[in-house]
Parts: sequence; C-alpha cells; structure tokens
Amino acid sequence: MVFQWQPLTHDTWLDSGVAAPAMGLGRWYRDMTTCWMTAEPLRRRRLVLRVHRWIADRVLIPMARGEEPAVADLDADGVLALTLISMVPPRRLGAWHSWIVLTLADLRLALAQPPTVRDEAWARHLFLIPYSIPLRRDVARMEGDTHA
Repeated sequence: MVFQWQPLTHDTWLDSGVAAPAMGLGRWYRDMTTCWMTAEPLRRRRLVLRVHRWIADRVLIPMARGEEPAVADLDADGVLALTLISMVPPRRLGAWHSWIVLTLADLRLALAQPPTVRDEAWARHLFLIPYSIPLRRDVARMEGDTHA
C-alpha cells in the first residue's frame, strides 16, 4: 500500500464508503504523546517535537499533494539542520552535534526509500527517528539541559 497522507476525520471515512483503519497515523501519534512529552532532557523534547513538525509540514503534506518531500532541508545548510542548530546554545552545540547529524542522516535514509514502500508504518518510523537517536552520556547531565 502506498502511503497517501491526509488529515482524516470520522466524516471523511463515512463519506468515502471506506472502513476506517484500526489505527490511523493521527491516532497513533496522539497515543504516543506521553512518549514525546516525557523525553528528557527538555532540550531533546523540544528538538524531537521540532523534527516532528518538519515531518508533518515538509514530508507528509507535500506527499498528500503528490509532491516529493523537502529532502534538501536535511543538508548541512538546509532548513531543518539550521533550525535544530539554532535551538541549541552555542556552548552546548558540541554535545548535541552528533544527535543532530544522526537524526538528519536517518531521515535522509528513510526519505530515500522508493514511493512503493512509503506506507503508514514508514510514516510512523519517521516520527520515531528523532526519538530513538541516543544522546551522548554527558548531554543529560549538562547543567541547564534538563530544565532549559
């Protein structure tokens, strides 16, 4: 099944005559809210949620329109890369650099998949990427990162 993302409402499914899937992407994301909102340190939570917004705005919405995702945003000087870097204080960037690089690389790899494998499971995987990237051991202990 090729992934055709679109925001769905109960009425959309009723009008189309199609039975609603057991768990759509929106419901899955909502059900995962506890995970997203308890990610620590706080800076990681904010970075994860910012990547999620990018996935919705620059991957899923363009795909719903039949367009390709904004892969150039993942370049070192791309919109997402620069946004994530700007969210980290310069004195902490060294500690967060590997997380940012790995997140961008994993997203780039996922977006390189052919359209034929871009199904709902693939979309869920996109949201899990930034959440699953491990932090350096010293990042969580850095002063200010657990509360800022």
